Amino acid sequence: MKKLKAVTGIFSFNSIFNKNLLNEKLPLLLHNKLISQSDYDAFVSHLKQNNIEIPYSILKGKGSNTGSRKDAICTGIIQAVIDAQKNVTILTLKDEKITVKKPYTDDWTADGYLRWGISCGLIEYITETDTCKITELGERLATSSDESKIEYECLTVALLSYPPVIRVLSLLNEEDNLTKFNIGSRLGFKGELGFTSVPQEVYLCDLGEAKTTSEKSTVRSNDEGDSDKYARGIASWLIQMGWVSSSNSKFTATYRGKEYSGNLQTYSITRAGEKALTKAKGNSSRAGIPKIVMFEMLASNKAHGANYLRFQRACLLKCLSNIGKTLKQLKNSLQKYNLDMTEAAVKDHIEGLIAIGISIQFKDEKYKLLDKIKCLELPVALETHSDDLMTLKERVRQNLKALNHKYLVLIDLAYSEATSRAKKNLDAREFEIQTADLLTKELNFTGERLGDSNRPDIIISYDTNGTIIDNKSYKDGFNIDKSCADEMGRYISENQQRLPNIPSNEWWKEFDEKVTNFTFLFITSFLKGNFKNQLEYISTTHNGIKGAAIGVENLLYMAEHLKCKNLSYGEFFDKFKNDEMIFDK
Repeated sequence: MKKLKAVTGIFSFNSIFNKNLLNEKLPLLLHNKLISQSDYDAFVSHLKQNNIEIPYSILKGKGSNTGSRKDAICTGIIQAVIDAQKNVTILTLKDEKITVKKPYTDDWTADGYLRWGISCGLIEYITETDTCKITELGERLATSSDESKIEYECLTVALLSYPPVIRVLSLLNEEDNLTKFNIGSRLGFKGELGFTSVPQEVYLCDLGEAKTTSEKSTVRSNDEGDSDKYARGIASWLIQMGWVSSSNSKFTATYRGKEYSGNLQTYSITRAGEKALTKAKGNSSRAGIPKIVMFEMLASNKAHGANYLRFQRACLLKCLSNIGKTLKQLKNSLQKYNLDMTEAAVKDHIEGLIAIGISIQFKDEKYKLLDKIKCLELPVALETHSDDLMTLKERVRQNLKALNHKYLVLIDLAYSEATSRAKKNLDAREFEIQTADLLTKELNFTGERLGDSNRPDIIISYDTNGTIIDNKSYKDGFNIDKSCADEMGRYISENQQRLPNIPSNEWWKEFDEKVTNFTFLFITSFLKGNFKNQLEYISTTHNGIKGAAIGVENLLYMAEHLKCKNLSYGEFFDKFKNDEMIFDK
């Protein structure tokens, strides 16, 4: 909260934060050559103005460009407000050496705090000029004394204006001792990148399997989805406000047929939190606090077609009102925005809006908006249209009646558009996790994600049948090349021979002991080329084992049929015929 207040305070000519930047922080950075002379001059010029209106780019900074992030100098005003975590040795203005926290942060962190301030109504973003200025609420906060009643009141209004805060408080009001995974799995738009959550049992398994302190530390740092991260961050704000308490609890879960235990941080609402939630929602004698909903909040930048999704949801909010409407009525209302959406899509979008903290009541088959929405503007000049991938998701969505629509994220992951190696690896890992989750939690397969080096991505079994699975993310389609065929062949050989320490991890022991009939499967975006010849080649060279390949659309239809019992598990395994698996919609 102190950093948010400091970021807000730079806009206030009368605040200590503005004066500290001008008189101490910026001169210190310049003295140590941690800021360019031109940026220093520009920052000082803006900060000395009353009623400041500062360009977004100057607030955020330019980042590291082609260099290393850790070696980048300060290029944004907000970067200079927030100290980084690591210690550095610098010179004071009197040329004395001191070791302190690095006196500025990176552009990514600065951007996050700026967006937070805008989302809470402390800072106003002006679209026409791409600038920001302080609001009346922000001015009151910036000039308030620390730990004063005014500071608390300002932060209360700011946080309760931010819908995800309401969502987290509401979940904790329903149930105590929730972990970030419990909250994250119910926070945000399901079935989309940017709102993923790691299953808690997977985390406990990874933590239990970690051998060294370093490995355990890596699991604790990296094993979380985006929504889990949001949940943890929001909970930390609420703890600072006294609205949420935190403790550690021991949890036990079964994964890979084994039981794993570990201590996890849990969150519970306090009495002060209950009062804050009541204030946010209002009652018969007092109106609730209006919710600030920015256009950018309505989808993550990670989502495919993010602006189109935002446009759909923003228009839907415009169509919702305090008079209840059915799905059909909402579908018809959206046509005035040239949006022809299915009722299934409208329903999913409404559920997503609820999951980010907007209060929408469902009663008598009608949806009614209970919140007053502020700051939501439809962009004037923005390309908002559907494309082939979004059309695919909508086609699949309306054919999934029983299957949880959160698994639509598999389409985004199968068609991953990541360009960097790191992002590709993250998407590939998430593709494996969500596929394994679909097969083992939503359906009745026994199995697990293996996913490490020298092991298949996933194995599943049902009764005496078992399958070795390799996931492949290719936005332009997948043709089984020789290296992929050889890799699958190696897994098949290792499983058929089952020699001690070949490989050293003996992954094949993870199959249920009763499995005697084995198959192999490639899961990808869509198939192209001579993949069938490669499937035949793998089969012929490995004792006639049967295999198959399946595109993500047919994977979801297969799951729907199994869920609805229109397809038996025996019929599924009969589909392994060294060809593509295809299922009716």
